[in-house]
Amino acid sequence: MSKMYTPPKTKQLTSAKVNQPLTFFLFILVLIVIVFLLRPGVYSIQPTNAVQDGMMIIYVFRDPEVPFYTSLHPECAYSSTNISLMCTVTLRTALENLSGRILLRLPYNHSAYLKGSGGVEPGIVEEE
Repeated sequence: MSKMYTPPKTKQLTSAKVNQPLTFFLFILVLIVIVFLLRPGVYSIQPTNAVQDGMMIIYVFRDPEVPFYTSLHPECAYSSTNISLMCTVTLRTALENLSGRILLRLPYNHSAYLKGSGGVEPGIVEEE
């Protein structure tokens, strides 16, 4: 019996392995386009009488002139237990404007609040 010569087996790239980077790139591109079209935003509400524990809302279709992080105006919180009637109306208006666009309601996040308020602590108003 004589053995026939067989060439060594080499790995051939399958089309699935070649297309993996392309598929991943297209997935990332589609994800970026979706995020760009949805224009998500973060709205933080500090703890007050109206919202006892505070909350952070992630919403979509943010107006182009509104920053990514937005907070209830820091002048509205005079203390953690007292909020003026005008600020309660402002809060209700803001929540009504976001209705139908809210994706998530999360617990209050102080760092997100500070980003939205320009670094002003809730309840602390600087007099000019």
